Amino acid sequence: SVCAVALCILVHVALSSAFEADDDEVDGDFGQKKSVVTLEHALGADDSFKARCKLTYTAPKQTGLKAKRTVSLQIDKTTFSPSDLERLQELADAGKHYRVRLPSDVNDPASPKVSASVPACLLIASEFHEIFRIHVDQFGHIRSVWYQTMALLCPPGRVKVPSGPVQVVTTVGVDMEARGPKLASEPVPVPEKDPEHKQQEVEKSFFQRNWYYIAGLFVLIFIVNGDDPKGGGG
Repeated sequence: SVCAVALCILVHVALSSAFEADDDEVDGDFGQKKSVVTLEHALGADDSFKARCKLTYTAPKQTGLKAKRTVSLQIDKTTFSPSDLERLQELADAGKHYRVRLPSDVNDPASPKVSASVPACLLIASEFHEIFRIHVDQFGHIRSVWYQTMALLCPPGRVKVPSGPVQVVTTVGVDMEARGPKLASEPVPVPEKDPEHKQQEVEKSFFQRNWYYIAGLFVLIFIVNGDDPKGGGG
């Protein structure tokens, strides 16, 4: 009958709407924010830091309340020029360290710096293979920088840099800060409720979201029943 068909259509639309609303709560995409800061290094005996390359910080992608939030870091490729290599050789010959540093807040380039270093001879002995492990939180605060090379010990005697330009091979890892304040969208823990109470809330929520479909169904039934002829006759 017309009434039965209308009932099926309205129930299907109501359920579809309910599932779509639930999907929006879990899979909503609020976008990502990127920040770019300068990675600096110190070469030579003057101890002054100069820009080396760029580091790009990508904030967590908020894919819903239940999704795991992670950050990503990318360091641009670096090529040491012959003059850079000469200054690095000076550091190695003097037994000094090659140093790098980053702003402690990727959203504020003027923030206090976080530094790390390795003996200059290690960078040369590793054939310029370096490893960064950066401890950062979801708000862009860099807590610490672990910096190492593929070589663990400087060889005996004097190490020499190559004569031409050298591209540094950089590996970057990220340690995500697990503590501290949570994002505003993070759900607040609530006491566990008994199954009967949960079922009542689910039913209540369903009717609150779909009351207009249910009301429309009753109106349609009333209209259809009102139009049906009563009794016989001719």
